Amino acid sequence: TAKLSYFGRLDYSYKDRYYAQFSLRADAADLSMLPHNTRWGYFPAASLGWTISEEKFFQPLKKVFDSVKFRASWGENGSLSALSNYSYSTDMISSGYYPLTSGNNYTSGVSPSTLGNDNLKWETSIQTDFGLDLYAFNTRLNFSADYFNKRTKDLLIWNTTPSLEIGGATSPINAGNVSNKGFEFELGWHDHIGQFQYSIRGNLSTLTNKVTYIAPSITRVAGTTFHTYTVTYFEQGYPVYYFRGYKFKGIDKNTGNPTFKDLNGDGKITENDMTCIGDAIPNFTYGLTLTAAYKGFDLTVFGTGSHGNDIYCCINRPDMAAYNKLYSYFYKDRWTATNTNGTQPKAGANDMDKYAVSSAMVKNGSYFKIKQIQLGYTIPKKLLQHVLIGNLRVYISLDDYFTFTKYKGFDPEAAASTTSGMGVDKGTYPMSKKLVFGADIDF
Repeated sequence: TAKLSYFGRLDYSYKDRYYAQFSLRADAADLSMLPHNTRWGYFPAASLGWTISEEKFFQPLKKVFDSVKFRASWGENGSLSALSNYSYSTDMISSGYYPLTSGNNYTSGVSPSTLGNDNLKWETSIQTDFGLDLYAFNTRLNFSADYFNKRTKDLLIWNTTPSLEIGGATSPINAGNVSNKGFEFELGWHDHIGQFQYSIRGNLSTLTNKVTYIAPSITRVAGTTFHTYTVTYFEQGYPVYYFRGYKFKGIDKNTGNPTFKDLNGDGKITENDMTCIGDAIPNFTYGLTLTAAYKGFDLTVFGTGSHGNDIYCCINRPDMAAYNKLYSYFYKDRWTATNTNGTQPKAGANDMDKYAVSSAMVKNGSYFKIKQIQLGYTIPKKLLQHVLIGNLRVYISLDDYFTFTKYKGFDPEAAASTTSGMGVDKGTYPMSKKLVFGADIDF
């Protein structure tokens, strides 16, 4: 019943030029996770490397390039992270007492609460990578580039099987395939001018995500909800758990009510006019790190950013008193008889249920955040000789202090990060700005 794993690996290297690695992993899931007939998963992998800078024909270039290596890899990996214990089983629950015998005697009864799924199996990811590692100018310059293509099949999905009673639990199934592909780049430089040392390092990653298959019996899978509204969906042809709703046209200048696009042209706004209105997956993410040091002083500046991602801002609700106090523009820019150009609906507007699941709720979530600015000073060792301290560094740091964004919510980085709730901001508590004083001591 316990989890069991076998792992084998073969490594090969020739003259520090050619590298190969082959591996096979066999995992048997705990029987609390998968049924006996599907508990085993087999996951092979292989990688190749070629250090071209060690070839004879490359030697004239070694005056500039210290090392150049090409990489390629392919492998499979299994996951059961979406499951809880005995997700595949048919659960029984107490269903009351029944007068099956004479007199006042009652017999307790049980009934199934879920259908169960004996065919549940491993969710499998198949990934192919191609990469380049380069060092130049006496290793002062480093550069790496990678292309990845990850295909996940038999994705574990909930909320698709019917419950046996209203409000009852559902069972997971293997019902989807997802494609993730993109590029990753990293570039760095470090050097010194006399006693002044410095470095700069940056990275950038792109990602294209799409659901490539979903079981024919399923149109789409509902994800995260806000109040009574479902705001994210898993559907073939779209990014995972994209935002689905109405296309917001603007405020009717005559009535102050929100208006929406009639996509199917039938002259009325219904669920048939709902479409993709955004997704939380960024076009690219990036980071930048700067360091400097001089005569005991050191400085580190580190920042990260995201571009092209959307946030479903649930607190963008001018019709709800619990939320509309957060943003002054609900009041200042709402439609009134004297402000017919207002961008916000009038008080008591019609169709606010459609407004709540429309593109009016979707905001640009791009941001750049300086995660840390830290200044430190290392006390000279000669001043520590008589206090039994080998090394003492004191520092002051500003953490998560500066954020550059057009997002009007609390914190674009703090939006929900669960799989089905990516980018859904329900008023998530923002990351705290911190002023930190500290010391690193070695005795």
